[in-house]
Amino acid sequence: MEHTPRGGMGVNEWLAQFQRSTELSLPRSLASEEDQGSLREMVVDRREDGVWMTVTFSMASHPGVVFEWNRKVVPDLSADWDPEFASMLFRTHLIEWYHTQAKRRPPAADGVVRG
Repeated sequence: MEHTPRGGMGVNEWLAQFQRSTELSLPRSLASEEDQGSLREMVVDRREDGVWMTVTFSMASHPGVVFEWNRKVVPDLSADWDPEFASMLFRTHLIEWYHTQAKRRPPAADGVVRG
């Protein structure tokens, strides 16, 4: 994939900084929510159309349910934002998805709410 992230750094460098920032801050963001969330897994997936990150998490207010959310981060976030700010946007959009959509949906047969 031909893409130069904002600031001129390489894709791998941008992604490493984004991932590091997200890994440090997302667990705190989820835990501080009223529904008391915890991060289960973050997976980076390099696809033909870009780099996606999938996050699975649970919330104490929904026992037995796993929430799964994914977003294309390269080039969608990397084109316009530095890694730290992109990480903040990623966390904000994930929390917004949870509150506005996910917690209102019933889980699939496997206990997962996907978005």
